Amino acid sequence: MSSLFRTALGGDFDQLALVLQRHYDLALGQQVVVEGTMETWNRLPWARALAPFMPIPAERVSVRVLNRGVMDAGELCYEWQREFRYPTCTLTSYTLTRPDRAGQPARVLDTFNRPANIGLTLALTVRDAGQALIQTTVGPQYLIRGERYLPLPRFLHIYSLAEERALDEDRIYTEVTVSHPLFGRLFGYRGELRVL
Repeated sequence: MSSLFRTALGGDFDQLALVLQRHYDLALGQQVVVEGTMETWNRLPWARALAPFMPIPAERVSVRVLNRGVMDAGELCYEWQREFRYPTCTLTSYTLTRPDRAGQPARVLDTFNRPANIGLTLALTVRDAGQALIQTTVGPQYLIRGERYLPLPRFLHIYSLAEERALDEDRIYTEVTVSHPLFGRLFGYRGELRVL
């Protein structure tokens, strides 16, 4: 069974730099750990009361991400367990990337939290001769209640831009920015990570 990102990207997956392939080509039962440091920012710190996974602003935060290929509801998915290790606390977040519900090529569905309560459809693009993988929100976004996916109205949609760029055979540069059409840039993080 082919890995989720290889299936979603089709032939474009083979263009990716080897370090990005190692990060994303996880079949069932395979895993990879990614570690490094990040600069984190958050324009609306009060919003952490509503979304506690939002980062605390800091210059150098130790980050560890465990990724695994897992089966969920009969589908091969890609699991993210992130830890942002601040001096005073550790913030954890969980994402399960699933096949796109509409079955479109080069798209996936990110579902957040455990149990999942939010879903964002992402378009995948390989750029710069395979040195970068870009993930951007496109299409439907959902409020998830058990097995039900309820489409969110457009005014609640957020915009997410994630870029992972190969630096060498072991390191990637990651930058994530989340924004809203009305409130502007909300939060994000960036830094270098080593694929172990």
